[in-house]
Amino acid sequence: MNYYTFNYTNKEGEIKELHLRLTSADAMEIENIKKMPITQYLQDESMGMIITMLRYLRKWEDKNFSLNNAQSLYDDLIDSGMSMKSILLDVIYEALVVSGFLEKEDWEELKKSLQEAKKKAKQILLEE
Repeated sequence: MNYYTFNYTNKEGEIKELHLRLTSADAMEIENIKKMPITQYLQDESMGMIITMLRYLRKWEDKNFSLNNAQSLYDDLIDSGMSMKSILLDVIYEALVVSGFLEKEDWEELKKSLQEAKKKAKQILLEE
């Protein structure tokens, strides 16, 4: 089974390795709970969505991975120096590509567009 591997260094200096994958059963469970298609839910970009996705991305490997576990994982990622946005882009979306919920080419194109928009925004700020 394919999964996305993400490595980070926690605040204690230990290297942690995450294996992330969203299965069809877990995607359907999210849809049933949230009463919307998974693709629509992913556009939410809220704290709740990010933590929910972390939970379900870990559930394929650990069926007992709870909401509390996901909150602790989120906090651990933040303590390692990540931001909410980087968790979304570098962890969740990357895992969704491996899980087949995003096309790799579409995701690469979107990442490139985001980087260009970020550069333009910085340039505008510097000019002001």
